[in-house]
Amino acid sequence: MPIDKRQQRVVACALLPILAVWQANGLYLPTLAQGGMHLFWMADLCQWVVLPTALLWLLARAASLRPSHYGLAAPAMDWQSLAWRALAVFVTAGLAFLVARNLAWTVLRPPASSLPLVQMFPNGLAGAAARAYAAISAGLVESIFFIGLPWLLYASCRPRPSPRWFVLAVSAIFASAHWEQGSHLVVAAFFAHLVLCAWFFRWRTLWPVVFGHSMVDLALLA
Repeated sequence: MPIDKRQQRVVACALLPILAVWQANGLYLPTLAQGGMHLFWMADLCQWVVLPTALLWLLARAASLRPSHYGLAAPAMDWQSLAWRALAVFVTAGLAFLVARNLAWTVLRPPASSLPLVQMFPNGLAGAAARAYAAISAGLVESIFFIGLPWLLYASCRPRPSPRWFVLAVSAIFASAHWEQGSHLVVAAFFAHLVLCAWFFRWRTLWPVVFGHSMVDLALLA
C-alpha cells in the first residue's frame, strides 16, 4: 500500500525512537532492576505499551496510517485457519531460535547476560500474568515496528523493493537489539526473525506472525 513523502517521514520518525530505545535498554534496564522490580516493570511498561501506543497514535493522527497499512487489517481468514498459521509460525520460528541459540552457544561461549529476564518475574499468578503480558506485548510491538512499518516505509521509497534484502537488513537490526542478552541470543533472534518475515511475505498479514511470535516468547519465558 503506497504512502506519500509526508507519510514516509512520519513513519521514519515513529521508527527512530523504537530503534533507539531497543538499543539502549540494555544499558538502563539492569541498573533499574538493581533498584527494585517495580522500577524495572515501570520502565518495561513505558517501553512496551506507552511509547508504542503514542507512536501509533502519531501515525494515525499525523499521517492517517491505520493498522491495515502495516499488516494488521481485519483477518480475511477464519479463526481456525489463523490458529493453524500461528501454530506454523510458532513451530518454525521456535525451532529456528532454539537451533541457532544452541549452536551459537557451543561456538561462541558467551558470558552471562547482563539482564537475566527470567529473574525479573514474580512467583505465582502474578508471574504468569507478567509472562503473558511480556510475550503478547513483544509479539505485537516487534511485529509492527520490526516488520510491518519498516516494510511499509521501504516498499514506498523504492521503485522495486527487494523482500530478500529487506528481510536480511531488518533481521540484523532486530537481532542487534538483543545484544545485552548475549551473542548467542543475537544469533538466535536473527534466524527467528528471518522465519517471521518469511511468513509475513507468504501471507501478507501480521496476525499469524503476532500470535506465533507471542507463543514463542511465552514458551521461552515459561
